[in-house]
Amino acid sequence: MPTRIPIRNLEVYGWCDPAAGKKARIRTRSARQAIIIVARDWLDRWFELYHWAGRLTPTQLKNKVLDVYEKFRPRRFGIEANGMQILFGSLVQDAAEERFGRIRMVPIYQPTNVEKHYRIRTGLEPVIDQGRLFVQDKTSPLAIEIRGFPTSATKDLVDGLESVIRFSPKRPEAKNKNRNLERYASYLRSTGCPAHLIATKLADFENQNMKGNYHAAS
Repeated sequence: MPTRIPIRNLEVYGWCDPAAGKKARIRTRSARQAIIIVARDWLDRWFELYHWAGRLTPTQLKNKVLDVYEKFRPRRFGIEANGMQILFGSLVQDAAEERFGRIRMVPIYQPTNVEKHYRIRTGLEPVIDQGRLFVQDKTSPLAIEIRGFPTSATKDLVDGLESVIRFSPKRPEAKNKNRNLERYASYLRSTGCPAHLIATKLADFENQNMKGNYHAAS
């Protein structure tokens, strides 16, 4: 049976790249706007919930961001703010506050002293290599960009994926890992599981892979 995790039990985060004010990019046919929504579980695994890339007018993109925000209600929604993009972010934030009241949209400035391909690679490789990234469809544009990076024709979605994972609040890895293991060990003890089997199950638990309708991004 597939493992099902209610969205309410996950941490949901969002990201938008308005693709405005980037002179080097807007001159190319590959420059696109992008929106990414991901969720993180208590094992620090990341699940793609939604992605989109395309070209819209500022008003159309604003409305799309608001609709996506309303659907997923992320804990934090970052909007790239480098250069003139800060103006779009302010426009969306004002509209969101008027529509939803209290919101969690924040401007995010991409580091200008780090080469983009290096940033994406170093940000995503640990998550992918450790089997902690899952996409809904192996044939989706996002999955294709992940597999084709850095030589794929477009990189807007994979750029957004790295960005939303990077700006999401970090967890103390060792402390969180120990807490998760202790929760599972406590559950096993409550079921009357023998001590020698608990040790085996805890080892398996640390190395487990997600089963269900998601696919490991590899």
